[in-house]
Amino acid sequence: MATGSPIIREDTSASSSGAVRFFDLPREIRDFIYAQFPYLASIHINQDPAKGLLQPNISKVCRRMRNESLDIFYSRNKFFLDLRGWKGASYPRRWTPLDIFERWITAIGDSNAKSIRSLSFFSHNFSANIKVSPEKPPTLNLRFRTNTTNAELAEGVPVTYSFDIAARRAETSLKYLLDDLQQQLRDRNLDVDDIKMLCSAVNGVQPFLCRRMNLGYLGAVLLNDSPTLQDWPRTHAHLNKCDDCGYHRFAREQDEHVPADSAARRS
Repeated sequence: MATGSPIIREDTSASSSGAVRFFDLPREIRDFIYAQFPYLASIHINQDPAKGLLQPNISKVCRRMRNESLDIFYSRNKFFLDLRGWKGASYPRRWTPLDIFERWITAIGDSNAKSIRSLSFFSHNFSANIKVSPEKPPTLNLRFRTNTTNAELAEGVPVTYSFDIAARRAETSLKYLLDDLQQQLRDRNLDVDDIKMLCSAVNGVQPFLCRRMNLGYLGAVLLNDSPTLQDWPRTHAHLNKCDDCGYHRFAREQDEHVPADSAARRS
């Protein structure tokens, strides 16, 4: 469609020829059209922006179309973050998955963050999916899973502690954070800072569930009375030794050159 075509004019008055303009269509039909630009079931935040993370071109037609189409883009798609370290080649080597996520969510802003309905995080030993309901105030639901691999565990694990116990405590703590946030959302929408906190919390679970030999959860014990992120035990000793959780392999290499406005180009 050409930009000047009557079908995309914001003026909703009928023409003398009786042609139906785009905004004369019911919202349900407009939403169906928006969902095709692009038609994506899931978007990986770690990937290069040009491969799907960029906002659809249809959002650039006019202000009203931008608001409506971006609401569909962020609410209908599922957004994934791989916490294991994989990322697109255009990102600097020193950027961790958490860095990429925080730059992305900051770039899209509160107006789009409130439309997000599905966020999923994948780590070496667990996955966490957060669902946000569309009503206001929204409800927040967590689906937390650990993998079933039989990786060798750290030596000398206390008799009263195990990977299963660590996983249950991690899930309980994350649910506590969601419940607490849900109480705060009674008079406002989900915003950028809320989503940053959720991502940081999921990322912070990794050391407690790490199964690297001699570096695993023995060195990062999640206590039963640590329901809030601020109360979690410090994991610096583990992060300083573990390449999986500390992303040291990025810091050891030369940064790639990426334009300063790379995050802005994703908004």
